[in-house]
Formats: sequence, structure tokens, C-alpha cells
Amino acid sequence: MNDTSNYEGRRQNVWIRLLSTVLVMLGSVVIILPLVWMVSTSLKTAGNVFSIPPEFIPREAETIEVDGKKYVLYDVQLAGEVKTLAMVRLHPETSEFFDPENPELRYYAPATDATKHRIVRFHWENYRTIWTYEYAPFSRYLANTVFYATFSTLGSVLVNSFVAFGFARLRAPGKNLLFLIVLGTMMIPVYATIIPQYVMWARQIPELLHSLLGVNVKLIDTYWPLILPSFFGSAYEIFLMRQFFSTIPRDYDDSARVDGASYVQIWWRVILPMASPVLLAVGMIDVMFYWNEYFYPLIYLNSPEKLPLSVGLATFQGVYTISGPPPFHLIMAASLVSLLPLVVIFFALNRYFIQGVVVSGIKG
Repeated sequence: MNDTSNYEGRRQNVWIRLLSTVLVMLGSVVIILPLVWMVSTSLKTAGNVFSIPPEFIPREAETIEVDGKKYVLYDVQLAGEVKTLAMVRLHPETSEFFDPENPELRYYAPATDATKHRIVRFHWENYRTIWTYEYAPFSRYLANTVFYATFSTLGSVLVNSFVAFGFARLRAPGKNLLFLIVLGTMMIPVYATIIPQYVMWARQIPELLHSLLGVNVKLIDTYWPLILPSFFGSAYEIFLMRQFFSTIPRDYDDSARVDGASYVQIWWRVILPMASPVLLAVGMIDVMFYWNEYFYPLIYLNSPEKLPLSVGLATFQGVYTISGPPPFHLIMAASLVSLLPLVVIFFALNRYFIQGVVVSGIKG
């Protein structure tokens, strides 16, 4: 009886693992398919983006030039043999072709017996086009995004870790209530604070600096309104780091205090080196957020040369679509270049990211 039940249990586990594997594979295909399509589209020409049927491998009709004229090559069935010929005139009954090696030699066949000779061709020049286009400086957009994301992430990680250290390690009356108030700020809609923030950066802070220091400061169309808020903390990241810091034994703090270390030294020299998983996890979250941030740069930045990638891609599309349809092949190339750094960072730090999130969410 036990052997039969064990056999049934093992067989059930095999089917469960098999079903889970199939579901994971299907989910992976659904997730990866748009990325594969993006790569494929970025290597096509504008005329092949919406080819029917759709093609993941970029293929296009091959052409040749004879006496200054371009001719499309066709694969033509002639007496049971397929020849690659240049098309002169396409007709339902008597289409005219010639042999590229012998232009004087003519062939005639119905149009139904001829199909375009298509070859695989990757247009890597699309990436050079987006990088060097003068009216939408994509290289400048990328440099702006690296600057904005780097300093915002550094400020966010340092400040949030310092605040989280206080909530996790220090003892003070009302600490838990204050922590609940911090978490309560997560319930405030972001769009409810847009207008007050803009008024603060556009008028109130410049007026305060003028009255105190006697200087005229313009903060709109600068990176100050974008970078400085990251130095004032994030409730979600404070919570995440506090949970991780709480798992670190307090014996390390006591040993450091015996050696004469202050709380700042304990935070910097003891806690942070031991909390690298959660620091990397929060850093990855911040990099992805600031790298893709669109709304606030759109509000505070006016000069085209200061735009990050998120707003620059929209500008890039708008510049091209003034005189025609959107160049999806170039847009996909630009999107892929902007996405590539995030993909590299995620795969390089994926193990630490998962470790930091899992430990922070379970313990503490």
C-alpha cells in the first residue's frame, strides 16, 4: 500500500514539474517575443517593417544596377528550372526578364511563375543614423540619462539606507509611529503633489535663496528639481532596507561601540558592507526608475540638449514624423540602445537583486 501511494505521489510530482516547466517556457516566450521583434525591426528598412507575412529575420528583395537603372531580381520558373533574372516588365501572361550576366538575353513567363529573390540583409547603419542625427542628438540624450540616473541613484541609496538604519537600530520614543507616518506617505498620489512641487522649484525656492543670499537662481530647465528630491528618501526603499538591517545581529553594533565607533561609523563601516544585497537591489530599482522616468523631465526641462532618453525618444520620433510616417525601424533601434544598459545591469546583478528582495521581504 505504501509503495503504491509513493509511486502515485512521485508520478504526480513529475506531472506538476512538467506542467510548471511548460508554463514557464510559454511565459518566457511571451516576454521575450517583443524584444526579439524589436531587434528584428531595428535591422530592417522602413519598407520591410510591416511585411506580410511578418518576418523575424530581415529579408528584402535584391536589386542590381545595369546601365544606370535599378532592376529587381526575381526567381522565375522556366521549363522546370528556376533562374534568378532581372525584371523588366511584369505582366500577368508575358512578363519580361533578362539575365544579369547577359543583359541581351530575354526571357518571358507569366507573373504567377515569378517571385522576388529575397536575401537576408541586416541594416546596421540604422544604429549609426540614430547616433549621428543632428536634430535629435541621441548620444547627448544617453549622456544626460547616465548623469541623471547615476547621481539620483547614489543620493537615494545613501539617504534611504541612513534613514532605514535609524529605524532599524536606534531606540527612541515614538519611533514606530514615525515609521508608520513615513509608510503612510506611500498612499499620497504622485499627481497630487505635481503643482505644489513645480511652484516650489519655480518660485518659492528661488525667492528664498534671493532673500537669504541675494542671488538670482533659476531652477527650472536644470537638473536640480530632478536630482535633489532623491536625497529626501523613499518610503518603499526605507521599508525594504529596514527589513534587511533588522536581520543583522546587534552584536556587531555592540562590538563597534566598544571600539569607540559612532552611529555614523557603525552605519558606514559595519552595516553597509554587510547589506550589499539590499543596497544593490535598491540601486537597481532606482536605476531602472530614473532611467525610464518621463514625466518629471518633461515638466522641468525645456532645452533639447538637456533631455534624457525617455523624453528624447519621443522628440526623436516627432522630428522624423513631421514630413512622413514614423520611422519604426529607427525608433526600434533607438529604443534598443536605450534598453541595453538596463538589460546588462540586470543580468550582471540579478543574483544580488533577488537575494536582497527575498531576504528583505521574509525576515525582519
